[in-house]
Amino acid sequence: MDLSNMSLFKMARQKMGWLGQRQAVLAQNIANANTPGYRSKELEALKFNHELRKLSPVRMAATSGEHLNGTVTPPDHRVEKVRLKDVYEVNPDGNSVVMEEQLMKLSDNQMQYQLATNIYQKNLKMLRMALGTQGQG
Repeated sequence: MDLSNMSLFKMARQKMGWLGQRQAVLAQNIANANTPGYRSKELEALKFNHELRKLSPVRMAATSGEHLNGTVTPPDHRVEKVRLKDVYEVNPDGNSVVMEEQLMKLSDNQMQYQLATNIYQKNLKMLRMALGTQGQG
């Protein structure tokens, strides 16, 4: 079975890849905390709403021609575009890395990565249970 074609696993891997890249950028910021003129960097956040639109809609399977189709239209949820604020402070030497801010971002990044891996693992376990292969592999 090829899990790379399943959208949930693909999205979890994409999120983990983005978080890995963000980790590298944050580590670079921390490594250059004392470099004169260094400006801190940040990756552009993934647009979850954009990724959801790539998925095909799930429709209920009707076992009888007399089933109703449903009349409630789903609400249109729009996500506001969030802009990153400019840095809070800049040292006299032109360095804009704020260690506390970078460490908070690292902590948030770690929590998000752990969440993505948990989602991946739980869905893989659920799939194995549904297939009856939970003790194998």
